[in-house]
Order: sequence, then C-alpha cells, then structure tokens
Amino acid sequence: MLRVTPLILHAEKYEVGEEVVTHTHEQSGVTHEHELNGVALELHAAMKDAHTDDAVTSAHSDESWAPEDGAERTFYTAVSNIVTGIAFSLMLVAVYLLRGKPVNMNSGLLWGAAGFLIFSGSPALGLPPELPGMTAAALDSRQVWWIGTVIATAIGIGLFTETKSILPKIAAALLLAAPHLIGAPHPLLFESNVPAELSAQFAISSLLTSAFFWMVLGASTGYFFQKLVQETSDFFNTVSA
Repeated sequence: MLRVTPLILHAEKYEVGEEVVTHTHEQSGVTHEHELNGVALELHAAMKDAHTDDAVTSAHSDESWAPEDGAERTFYTAVSNIVTGIAFSLMLVAVYLLRGKPVNMNSGLLWGAAGFLIFSGSPALGLPPELPGMTAAALDSRQVWWIGTVIATAIGIGLFTETKSILPKIAAALLLAAPHLIGAPHPLLFESNVPAELSAQFAISSLLTSAFFWMVLGASTGYFFQKLVQETSDFFNTVSA
C-alpha cells in the first residue's frame, strides 16, 4: 500500500485525462479513438471542466461501483491484502501437510520464494504488472495464460524439488519454459498515456513488494507450522507412546 498504491493513483490521472500527453500517428497511418469505460477520453476531460451533474450522470451511468479515494479505498485495499495473505498462507500450510516433512523458518523462506516464482515472477516474464490506462490484450486471454503459467510453474517446481531422477527434472524444465515458449497475449498496437518511467517503476515496485510479501509469508508459516503443528504432533506421539 505504501509503495505501489501511490503509483496507481498517479497513473489514474492519465487514464481519465487529468494529465494529457499529446501524440500523433501520422507516420504509421493509424487512426483510432481512446475510450475509458466506453466513454471517449475527450468527454472525460470535458466533464472535468464542465462539472455538470447531468453530464457526469449520463456518461458514468453504466460504470461499476468503486470505493471512493481516501479512507474508503485504503480500507478496502487493506482488507483485500489481508484476505490474500491468509489465502496464500493456507496454501503454503497445505503444501507442508501434503509433503509430510519437517518445516521451519528457513525452509519456509524457500517455499516463500517458490510462491513468488509461481504467482509473480514467472507470470511477470510475459505479463509484467500493468498500471491503469495501459494498453493490454483481452482480459480473458490474459487470464487463461496467467492461470496456465501458474499451474505449469507450480508443477515444474514440484517435480524439480521432489524428484531425484533425471526424466522428471527434464519434464519440470519443459513445463517451466512452456508458457514462455507459447508466449503471453499482447495487443497489436502498444500505446499508453502513462509515461514509460512510471510504468517501469510500478513493475519493479510491484515485484519487489511481492517478493517481500512471500518471504514474510514463507518464514512466518514455516515458524508457526513448526511450533503449532510439528511440536504438538511430537507431544501427542510421546504421550501415546
């Protein structure tokens, strides 16, 4: 929230036309219109100057609900981050239980690194984090590629770490490379009002904060799994013996 959210808020100014970057396509011969939620960006800019309730109501009548900037948006962002952290921590603990091997803080860090590679690192090689207002391919095609990449990376890392023979490791390498050999979906024409420097800063900040998130998650789940699961199991085994 501290590092990434301000960049998103800054990019949204370009998305709705608060900061206009002039550009032409005379050399390419391509002509097109820019729209936001089905409304031309020129209309958004005009609405900012007009401040008429009727114009705003008619142009945004079909928009979906979104939290207001400030405390409401911060609250929903915090809640979504917490829910995401709980969901991923449950997935890590499920992996620990399925493996049936001892886990501590150090090994939890390694599993946190694996989680980062699966859900952030590998998908970012084809679809880096994007700011609002950036040109992108169709959402459904990007979702299919992202899900396929996550599944292939998870299976690949699992085969590579949990097997000792050469054939599964070769299969793991192929799975890890397959999504990137296929290639992520991209638009035919790349164009954005968002400055390239801001886009690059957002991509780097997003990946760094995601890596930090997964390191903390892996270390904490490994520590509490050792304290609350393994030691308790050892205690009951001792009592029953």
